[in-house]
Amino acid sequence: MKSKDLKKIASDKKILLGQVLKKNEKIKRSVKKAAGDLTLVNKVLKQDKVTVEVMEQALTQNKDVEHKVTKAAEDLRIVNVKLANEMAERMVIESELVVTKTDLAEVREDLSKAEVDVEIAQQLALQDVLTALPNRASFEQGLEHGLTQAKRHGWRLAVLFIDIDKFKTINDSYGHSMGDQALLTVANRLKSFVRGGDMVSRWGGDEFVCLLLEIKQDADVTRLAEKLVNRIAEPCEFDGTVLSITSSIGIAMYPEDGETADILFKNADTAMYKAKGTENRVVLFRTIPH
Repeated sequence: MKSKDLKKIASDKKILLGQVLKKNEKIKRSVKKAAGDLTLVNKVLKQDKVTVEVMEQALTQNKDVEHKVTKAAEDLRIVNVKLANEMAERMVIESELVVTKTDLAEVREDLSKAEVDVEIAQQLALQDVLTALPNRASFEQGLEHGLTQAKRHGWRLAVLFIDIDKFKTINDSYGHSMGDQALLTVANRLKSFVRGGDMVSRWGGDEFVCLLLEIKQDADVTRLAEKLVNRIAEPCEFDGTVLSITSSIGIAMYPEDGETADILFKNADTAMYKAKGTENRVVLFRTIPH
């Protein structure tokens, strides 16, 4: 039974209980009056000089009083039985209301937990398991939003495609655990270089991407990319093994190197492969001879 139905029944029972109690009080008053009448009759009958006429009247009144008392006693018995039943039913309803409230509280708790679980699942769906960086799907969403803002406000933005050089050698030489540690190190070093509104993501495997918003000068982006290459290349030690990780970065700028996400990714990827053959390992797409 629904909580609101139980509350309605409880309310109705409360009104009915009040009516029964009022009737009970009315019967008690009738009994009290009858008792008073009976006392008067007894006083008359106890008098020394009573005429036959008065005696007959007193006896008739006595019978009436006894009838009223008997009826009142029966009414009182019925009312008390009904009152007991109503009290018992009300106790059952109140007990059911307590259970219902408990059930509702549990349902609310389950719903709150389910909402939290959904929120966590949504976060995990957009997060890289190893590095906790935004994953590919999350980055694509961020780039689409960034492009929308750039077109609306006339901003420029940059996509950096970052690849770890010869990462397979690390896995083959030191094992996948060491490779995971290297990727975590790269992820943390990348995060330390981007601004609050920018975004760095693990694209997959040993590839990372970075979104830079509201770009002023090409030189600002290339300088940042060169700093990233140098930061990533700083020696790092894992369980006594010192590694020096090198990387290559390709850059594509909106709107000069592409006006859609797909074209920007493609051109940044092309520039990254071109960077692998250069000395500073950073290449801006439109500087590639075509």
